[in-house]
Amino acid sequence: MDIQPLLSASYAELRANHFHSGIDITTSGATGIAVRAVADGYVSRINVSAYGYGHALYITHYDGNTTVYAHLNSYAPKIDSVITAEQYRRKSFTVDYENLPKDLITVKRGEVVAYSGNTGGSGGPHLQFEVRDTESEEPLNPLAYLPKITDNVAPTVYGIKIYAIDDNSQVSGECADKYFKLNEIADKTIQACGRIGFGIHANDFFTGGRRPCGVVEVSLYDGDDLLFQSRLDRFHFDETRYINSFIDYAEYQTNKRYIQKSFVEPNNRLRIYNAQNDFNISAGEERKMRYVLKDFAGNKTEVRFTVAGKKNANAKTRQHAGYKVSWDKTWAIDTLNASVLIPSSSLYRDEYISISTSNSKTYSQPVYSVGSERIPLQKKATITIPVPPTIKKLIGRTVKPQQVFAAQLNSKNKISYAGGTYEGGNVTLKTQSLGDYVIAVDTIAPKVFSKNTRTDLVGKNSVMVGLADDMSGIDKYNCYINDEWKLFQYDYKNTRLISRVDKLNLKAGKHKLKAVVEDTCGNETVFEWDFTTK
Repeated sequence: MDIQPLLSASYAELRANHFHSGIDITTSGATGIAVRAVADGYVSRINVSAYGYGHALYITHYDGNTTVYAHLNSYAPKIDSVITAEQYRRKSFTVDYENLPKDLITVKRGEVVAYSGNTGGSGGPHLQFEVRDTESEEPLNPLAYLPKITDNVAPTVYGIKIYAIDDNSQVSGECADKYFKLNEIADKTIQACGRIGFGIHANDFFTGGRRPCGVVEVSLYDGDDLLFQSRLDRFHFDETRYINSFIDYAEYQTNKRYIQKSFVEPNNRLRIYNAQNDFNISAGEERKMRYVLKDFAGNKTEVRFTVAGKKNANAKTRQHAGYKVSWDKTWAIDTLNASVLIPSSSLYRDEYISISTSNSKTYSQPVYSVGSERIPLQKKATITIPVPPTIKKLIGRTVKPQQVFAAQLNSKNKISYAGGTYEGGNVTLKTQSLGDYVIAVDTIAPKVFSKNTRTDLVGKNSVMVGLADDMSGIDKYNCYINDEWKLFQYDYKNTRLISRVDKLNLKAGKHKLKAVVEDTCGNETVFEWDFTTK
């Protein structure tokens, strides 16, 4: 873009369930800034979605790499005409148009290919830019391919967490993990005994940037010996969810702290580790530890501390509740009229999982607790929950089977749609989230209404349809003008369907809009609105 580059997010930055696969270039709140191709190539994929990358563009180059431009507001005319035709052919706003012929849309270095925006899962106007290995599709660090961006800020360390890996291992005289703020550990001595693990709580910042970014390399030394090292130069999308083992998932769920573990759990398949060794310390030993953190520019931060081997004979062994579930075995159980199946290699380590029921003060239906939201899953578990008699007797009368589903309760006792299928008096869902569930019903159709303040529209005016759904969420929609299907964009952040008048190819005069909107439970609303164009 023809602006001074200022990064608001880095490559491999830690995100919910994934590593960030590119860099974010902030546009200071503006949209519509011209985006240019970084090299000669051809458009190989155009992906349009209400979520995720929003409007995204993929350009394959002749050096074996593909660049990706995401959260775009719109495409250059020759690209827009191709994707619009495909959307009309499929009669769908959401289109993933892949494997375009090499000679269909060619581009030159510096050519305007799109305009920046805030579409999809973007939290504000910016351009997400990626470089991927074309053959493997692995995202690479874009900073290795772009002109050097000024960065003289070293990583910032906030604290260190020390883990008692075994039930009898100790940290500070207790059989428990413990978090230390930086001033509590730097150049100080920590008492521990047994098999111990370490984790670092740190971030990095670019020069002039206020948003925390990721640390590229973490090394932990035991004296002069390299105990552990991770470096994030490339990863595969099939591996990115293993971030939930790379970080302390429970710590993030509880305290919103991203702590990178300096030990590797049994079911962590990330290929980013250059060294991984166990750390055991016996009573009477003293070990000099040193963390070295680096960012992509080579800025370095060191933290030194000492671990002294000391055991508290009066410490209570760590206790566990629930069933012990092995990470490398499939686990299934039927209890309390419910069933749970966790496939092999879903957990990252052995976990203790409790299953119980309770009554909620907020909801009339019983709550089924399956493990904890603090336990991450790599694969989907299958949970089957019985439908309460008060709901079951309504099915087939005032409630349809597809309107019955499982909802998850969060720590604030608020429910959100989780899904599932009703059959034989039970709801069965596949989920990557353990925690608390209740059976819920959604029989209320979405609210659909006009968001236009006037009915006479001209030029670049937009036809805007407002949406609202308080439970299962908008799933499908189709818009027709004068009984002809028309392309409308679903803008979920502003809860609306929108299309510009000059893109609808309407003659001057009166028109009738019909919007058919359906939520995930199959509840449908048909909305009609009359307007005129000049």
